[in-house]
Order: sequence, then structure tokens, then C-alpha cells
Amino acid sequence: MKKNNITYIVLTTALFLLSSKLVAQVSPPLSMYYLNEYLYNPAMAGKKEGLNLGAFYKNNLTGSNGQTVANTLTLDYGMGKSGFGLTVNTDKDGVLNVNRFSATYAYNLKTSANGNLRFGLSAGVTSLKVNMADVIGDLDDPIPSQFNDQGYVFDGDLGVNYATDKLSLSVVAPNLRSLIYTENVNDGYNYTTFYAAAAYQVTDGTIKLTPKAMFRGLKGYESVLDLGVNAQFLEDKFNLLAFYHTSNNLSFGVGFNILSKYQLQASYSLPINSNLQKYTYGNVELGLKINLYK
Repeated sequence: MKKNNITYIVLTTALFLLSSKLVAQVSPPLSMYYLNEYLYNPAMAGKKEGLNLGAFYKNNLTGSNGQTVANTLTLDYGMGKSGFGLTVNTDKDGVLNVNRFSATYAYNLKTSANGNLRFGLSAGVTSLKVNMADVIGDLDDPIPSQFNDQGYVFDGDLGVNYATDKLSLSVVAPNLRSLIYTENVNDGYNYTTFYAAAAYQVTDGTIKLTPKAMFRGLKGYESVLDLGVNAQFLEDKFNLLAFYHTSNNLSFGVGFNILSKYQLQASYSLPINSNLQKYTYGNVELGLKINLYK
């Protein structure tokens, strides 16, 4: 294959990655709203005492060979006023692999009898690589190698959360790389500029209802408002949740809580805009969270 052809493939794939990541950012993992808030807010690391393990899988259904598949593992530990966490993200988009590794420290400050203020900071690295084993063409071409020479990029997230028995307020500044790098870094992860979320449990009985609103900033695009509710049944052993996103998406999920130790969630998000439907049929997601011990 000629050099200009493989260059075209790499550049086209990179553009596909960015468009796929935009779809992923516009429709983030539903697990982060209730099941595992540590996915977006470092302040939530170690909020639950003991060692907690999270595993999440998300597949963006593009109807082509370039499906966006995201896998995330989280590990956090709560001990007294401190919380510690580790996060590993491995995404695959066609011939491109994106990896992110970060560590977190969170601190809890008691503000009243039932009020807590948490601060969290994550620091880590992100990489974007072309998987040479998936490239069809002249492997001696220097363009893919030069693309892979970007190496690892330092990144971080800063989050705050205030919570009472029923109220939860969060503010997050993700992708702190903009404070370090003066030039844009082409890794497809730097779209989200901030998160602001509020949740309040309005009923407490046979059925617990907790509405939530989240406002997300996107670099170069309109901000997104997420409005939804989580309904818990059977002493929190079963839950249903639904969200409307002003990015013209709907999300639905069902979850199970087994022995107050194993939490399972399955969800589906679908676009309700004909323009978005040209690129994706929606996405499916599976989430698991386990409290290993206290």
C-alpha cells in the first residue's frame, strides 16, 4: 500500500476516534450517575467504607467495524476521613487504542451531624496508539509510528462533593491537562470541561425516589443537561432509572443489589435525533460494583 494511502487511513481513523469520543462524551456511562459516582468525581473515592471494586463495559453501536468499546476498572478504599482510588480505562476504536491510568486521594470533612464535605484529586496519564497488528498495509510506513510517538500525556481531575442523608451536590473540574499543556493534545478525552450535579431523595419508604440533574460542559460544543430519576424497591434490592439528555438521548437502566455487597446494572442509551442516528444506534452498558470487605 502506498504511503499516502496509509496516511489517509490513519488520519481518517483518528477523525473517527474523535467523533466517536464525542458521542461517548455526549452520552457518558450511565453507571456514573448512581452506581459508581467515582467514575466522574474523584471526591467519591472511598465514600463507602472498606474496599470497593467496580467493573464497567460499554459498547457504542455504530453498525460498522469501528465500534467504540470502553472498559473501565475502579478500585477505591475508604478509611476514616481518607479515601484512595485507582482507575484504569481501556478503549478500542477500530485500529486505535486509548488507555488512561489514574490514582486518587479524597478527604472527608464533617460539617454537621449529617453533613459531609469531600475533596478529591486524581492524577494519571493517557495514551493514544495505533494497533499495528490491525493495520492492513505497509508496516514500514513511518506515519503510524510517528502517530504512536505521542507517548503518554499527564492528566488529572479535581472534584468536590457535599452530602447529607438525602442531598448530594457535586462540582468537578476534569482534564486538568489544559493547565499544563499550552497546545491541544490529540487523544479524544479532553471534551468535558466541567460537571455540576445535584440529587435529592424525595421519598423514603417502600419506594425511594431520587431525582438527579447534571450539567456538563463540552469543549467547542453546547453544554448538556441530564435530568433523571432512580427508583429503589424491595429495601434497595432492585432499582430502575431513566434519564433524558438535552443532547437528544434517552437512557434506561435496571439494577440489582445482592446481599448489600454486589451491585449489578444493565442499561441502554439511544439517540432520539435523526442526525445522531446516522452515527450510532445507541449504546449498551453493563456495570458491577462489589464491596469486598469492611
